[in-house]
Amino acid sequence: MKSLSKKIFITGATHGIGKATAELFCQKGWSVYGISSNPKDTRGYEMMNKMPNFIHKTIDITDEQKILQFLQENGPFDASFNNAGIGIAPQNIENANIDDIKRVIDVNLIGTIICLKHEINNMQKGVIINNSSISAFKARTGADMSYSASKAGILRLTAELASNPKYQNKISFFSIIPGYIKTRMTATDNIPPHIEGTPQDVANLVYNIVTNHYAYISGQSFNCYKGEFLRWVSI
Repeated sequence: MKSLSKKIFITGATHGIGKATAELFCQKGWSVYGISSNPKDTRGYEMMNKMPNFIHKTIDITDEQKILQFLQENGPFDASFNNAGIGIAPQNIENANIDDIKRVIDVNLIGTIICLKHEINNMQKGVIINNSSISAFKARTGADMSYSASKAGILRLTAELASNPKYQNKISFFSIIPGYIKTRMTATDNIPPHIEGTPQDVANLVYNIVTNHYAYISGQSFNCYKGEFLRWVSI
């Protein structure tokens, strides 16, 4: 990417994939602006102390006004990584807690839409990456259906934006599809250890996409999992 500022916005930036990505971009000389939603989480401040080119603020991505304000105050950006997401314990559809499901959809899908709306308006030219999941298209008994549904929506949303001619030669949109990544969200999952990836594996993929700026194939999804994982989750 040819850029003078090298600025990236990352959601869910203080743990797991988001943290690894923020650290990598900081190491590469980028200015990283990250948000996370938990006001009790001190990792954002710890990261700022260690990395002078990392700026953190506690913001819930479903709060449109605060997202707008943060992006306006710190933009324009060369890249964005919409990584924030939550999940809940698996539920049977017959007795599902709809409030819990709404919260997952609100954060994972609606929150991403809110971010996209204002990222696009605060980006002159660049790359936007949305974090999906292998759960979006591979069913697994006992999985969180609300998480899977929201991540499937991310794939469709990315493709729709990339197909819009008004963004051609301006913004490229991509989604990534991590497999089983060793983070706090997957800590209790009973998955064979030899197929797990690390947050750093995904961070490397994000950095590669952003810095190579594959404008011609905007809308594509990049897989980030070991092949055996596909067989393990198939039904």
